[in-house]
Amino acid sequence: MKKLLLTLLIACSLQTLMAQGFSGQVFTDNNADGKPNNAEKGLAGVRVSDGLHVAITDANGNYHLPGHTKTRFIFITTPAGYRFTKAFYIHTDSTLSTYDFGVQPVIKATAAAAKFVRLTDTETYQFNSWITDAKEYAHNENADFMIHTGDICYEKGMAFHAQYINTRTMGVPVYYCIGNHDLVKGPYGEALYESLFGPVFYSFDAGPAHFIVTPMRNGDYQPSYTVDDVVQWLKNDLANTAPEKPVIVFNHDLLTYDTLFTIRSKNDSINLNEHHLKAWIYGHWHINFARTHGNTGIRSLCAAPPPDGGIDNSASNFDIIGVDKNGLSFVQRRYTYVHDQLVSVSPSAAGIAFDQDKMVISANAYHTASPVNKVLFSLFDKKGNLVKQVSLQPRTDWNWFATTSIPAAWLNGVYTSTLEATLGTGRVLFRRDTFTLVKNMPVKTSANAADWPEVLQNIQRTGVTGISTAGSLHLNWTANVGGNIWKSSPICAAGKIFTGTIDDEGNHHSSITALDAQTGKQLWQFPTGNSIKHSISYHNGLLLATDAEGVTYALDAATGKLKWKHTGDLKNLPAYNSAGAIHDGVYFTGAGNYLQALDIRTGQVKWTNHDWTGGEGTPAAMAIHNGQLITSSNWNHLFAHNAATGKLQWKRSDEGIRFRSGTPAFFDNLLYVHGINKLHILDPATGKTTDSIPVTEELKTMTAPLVTNGYIITCTASGGMLAFDKKTKKEQWRFVPGEALFYSAPYSSPSSATIESTPLLAGNRLIAGASDGYVYVIDLATGTLISRFNTGAPVLADMAVYNGMLYVADFSGNVNAFRL
Repeated sequence: MKKLLLTLLIACSLQTLMAQGFSGQVFTDNNADGKPNNAEKGLAGVRVSDGLHVAITDANGNYHLPGHTKTRFIFITTPAGYRFTKAFYIHTDSTLSTYDFGVQPVIKATAAAAKFVRLTDTETYQFNSWITDAKEYAHNENADFMIHTGDICYEKGMAFHAQYINTRTMGVPVYYCIGNHDLVKGPYGEALYESLFGPVFYSFDAGPAHFIVTPMRNGDYQPSYTVDDVVQWLKNDLANTAPEKPVIVFNHDLLTYDTLFTIRSKNDSINLNEHHLKAWIYGHWHINFARTHGNTGIRSLCAAPPPDGGIDNSASNFDIIGVDKNGLSFVQRRYTYVHDQLVSVSPSAAGIAFDQDKMVISANAYHTASPVNKVLFSLFDKKGNLVKQVSLQPRTDWNWFATTSIPAAWLNGVYTSTLEATLGTGRVLFRRDTFTLVKNMPVKTSANAADWPEVLQNIQRTGVTGISTAGSLHLNWTANVGGNIWKSSPICAAGKIFTGTIDDEGNHHSSITALDAQTGKQLWQFPTGNSIKHSISYHNGLLLATDAEGVTYALDAATGKLKWKHTGDLKNLPAYNSAGAIHDGVYFTGAGNYLQALDIRTGQVKWTNHDWTGGEGTPAAMAIHNGQLITSSNWNHLFAHNAATGKLQWKRSDEGIRFRSGTPAFFDNLLYVHGINKLHILDPATGKTTDSIPVTEELKTMTAPLVTNGYIITCTASGGMLAFDKKTKKEQWRFVPGEALFYSAPYSSPSSATIESTPLLAGNRLIAGASDGYVYVIDLATGTLISRFNTGAPVLADMAVYNGMLYVADFSGNVNAFRL
């Protein structure tokens, strides 16, 4: 009854207002009080809307709008080069006789370009440093505005954001989109959102571009707006927009995975391809993913949340996006929570890499709130004399690199080095290291060295190395492959190391790279269409990998030349980010109804899965044993198939198994699988649980269980690594690394000591890479630390052992080779 009365009151009020229409002025608000005075001039040519009609201010800044039955706001399209002083919208109110909007010119604005900070899916009502990171970055880099693309989330989250993340607190104009979890209980789904953030569809200009915010079509509660409402307003908005302006649309979800961006309602439609659409920027999926839609030039861009890890273990981040007359000019992800990170990979006390007679200088430097603009390396002898100074060059957003000649007389001396990393703010990060300048002994290769052709070496995903024991870690060489390495484990064969890189920004640095296993020298690099999220596979001189758009590449391992390419049936989200597997001349790749078996010689499809679909993307690698293929779909099921036919044998979603990121592993004809908070031991024939171990810390990392003769090792999102007695299932010890540099496990946030790289068994020791940037050697029996090495960037990819060497790929794009 109360809802009905409120609705009737709103309707009556609107009818009263519509009888007289809506008038006002847009003016240059010199004193920022939101009220026009005689000294403040009106601004001509500004678009003003009642949510359907669009009016243009006259020479004195005046306008008039007729209103319509759903008018709840009058709002302006804030013109380029200006910022609103109070708000860009005013709630309609029968007590108001005029609707006036104050704006002020932006001193540093340029007509040729704009840049902005994008947040999405924050889903929190707790303050944390990611907010300060975004605010400081916007200030430091002169962002024109900040946009949140939805799921703010629920009543508490929306109230929190309205209080702490707004134009006043962040120092730049802040805009919001409505997401599915922002449609909450009330007179209508968007009522609370409107009371805090204003209209659910509107537009504004910045630089050369026209930006449009559109609403989620539906959500937890029914909205009052319809697609017809949005289409009618869009047509009027774009009819009054200069046709040469690039159009950027913000929405909580992607409109289409295809090439035709048409918004259709029951009665009408609008084709945005015909209106200079250049980008569709969205959230909802909690993933880092970018793509270009066919030959249209339209780009779409999704991001994981800044407060915590993505659903598919994407890194926590916000992005800074540039726009020029051609559309998106650049995209840079800023990984949250990383403060004053500066590490010397080489030279260091743990080893010095050389490129023949030149010393390799490699530093990882990162600070979320301000980019690193330059890094200076200085070398001092034991008397403190400066003997060498080198400016490093950026290889990735984390890594800086150079080589420098070292006279033979300097070898075996004790030296001190310093690194000075200058941020965009001018602040300098500083680091000092002392070491003995010694050249490494050459790696001894063996023709009989066991290949490491798959992630965790084999398709059972056991993670057991041939090393009898592991001691201290000593760096032999380091090489950067020019892009971030996410989950692409080094693959080792034929004297080479292979890995894949991601580029979830502009798709320019996605590639597969081959390095010489002895020296780290780059042998070849093959560019891929999109990110290689997970590991590649090797067999008999052939490399196979599938990118995030489901395209499979078969490369000659010796030369990097393309043998064949197969475009899978991926036609919608989520993006593909699992690891395939090779077995009996077949490469298994894909997920859902594009899970396929491909002939590795030709790329021809042997079978396609038709038994299941749906779910979210998962970074779990496939596992194969006794002709059985195990795959995953996050938020869906664990699936077992007949590898020869693709026929589904069984599936499990209960007891947390559906919420999982980790790779299943076979040991002694049993299948070990992480649920969200329980380790399950399954009978592969039936999928039924034979035993289980409850785990307090959530098991939502990208790791596989590691089973030894006496222990079961699991890695958690927040509490490090746990060892359980194989017989009794009792916890024996736990090893807790440092705090993660950024967060990747789903919804993990401070404080979380995360391990995303599956530990390797080396005799009576474990080798583990962690999100704090360290590689650890740990005693198997006690969990005691033996040694560690600081890579300076999160280690997410599983490691590899080849020719007695440990190969570690980290997020900076470095592949590091260690003598054990």
